[in-house]
Amino acid sequence: MFPLHSRRLILRHFTDADFQPFLGYRNDPEVARYQSWEGCSMEEGTAFVRIQKSMQLAIPGQWFQIAIALRETNLLIGDCALQVQANDVRQATIGVTLARSHQGFGYATEALSSLLDYLFFELGLHRVSANTDPQNRPAWTLFERLGLRREAHLSQSLWFKGRWTDEYLYAVLREEWIRHRAEHSPDSLQPPPDSSSEAR
Repeated sequence: MFPLHSRRLILRHFTDADFQPFLGYRNDPEVARYQSWEGCSMEEGTAFVRIQKSMQLAIPGQWFQIAIALRETNLLIGDCALQVQANDVRQATIGVTLARSHQGFGYATEALSSLLDYLFFELGLHRVSANTDPQNRPAWTLFERLGLRREAHLSQSLWFKGRWTDEYLYAVLREEWIRHRAEHSPDSLQPPPDSSSEAR
């Protein structure tokens, strides 16, 4: 699989050089706001990079983090999350996290477009889903920009950081992604300049 190249990005395994930028955005409270984690210690970051840099892609039931780096400099700016379902390897769940300094430039759209292309065209998946907090408007507008459908609004379905919270569930089928890619040029997938992009 790796690396995947898009116009401005590389999607690849994590490397030792990613450690500091990874800690930077993982310990940013604004980035963590809608994520399952609050922060990341030096020890946790070291273990994360060690595991992810050699982890095999698409092991059913396991979350896999894909590094998002700038193509020109190879600087880590975030990561995509991928979990192929344990009970059906034709389906997967995705997410994305970006460093705050790199939000609002269309990188999340570009990264997830590359990932969806790979999942549908190379792995032959049937369905890909994503979920987010309804209050996380940048996330669900990102999913809708990519052609995902909002399939459900789950009321107080998740105990999250000390409170019950709602969830939006989004999904896209392979034939829907093919149609969406045919109807939208890469430029039309870019977000407006003032939007941010992070999703859990």
